[in-house]
Amino acid sequence: MRALQPAVWRLQGQRRQLRAEARALLKELVAGYLGTSSDNTLLHFVPGQAPFVDARWQGLRLSISISYSQDLALIALCPGARIGIDVTETAPMPDWAAVARSYLGPAVLARLASADGAARDKAFALAWAELEARGKCLGLGLQEWSAERHARLHAPAIEVISSALEGFAIALARNANRTQL
Repeated sequence: MRALQPAVWRLQGQRRQLRAEARALLKELVAGYLGTSSDNTLLHFVPGQAPFVDARWQGLRLSISISYSQDLALIALCPGARIGIDVTETAPMPDWAAVARSYLGPAVLARLASADGAARDKAFALAWAELEARGKCLGLGLQEWSAERHARLHAPAIEVISSALEGFAIALARNANRTQL
């Protein structure tokens, strides 16, 4: 692992056990980077907040993020920069317009309205995964769209990579502004 560079792991399993398996893997990964045993590695999982670890890696705070959808989990680690990761299943969503209007904003709503069928499903999933990754990166919970929130989520320091992957949309956001960590 290198400073400011995210690393991502993919885990597939049965949905019922996936959350526990992903958290156990995350604990092992963090322990490996910190040079501790997983029994001595304390991760914090607080409902409604991003998971975090108190320890530092080579003097840098270690940002962690995790996301689940169906039988897939993604785990991301990054020393020295805040990150957020999200995975969203690409599937038809009957109320896509109302959800897009409420959370994704007018520009995304217009883009989605110009597509149909599988193309719209994919575009919606990618937009949603990006929204969630950006929010996690900044430590923000899900809120309805506003111009102020949009500006914050799309600040120049927030870098995002998104892609479609085997029926899922994935997005990774990194806050390049080190003062925000």
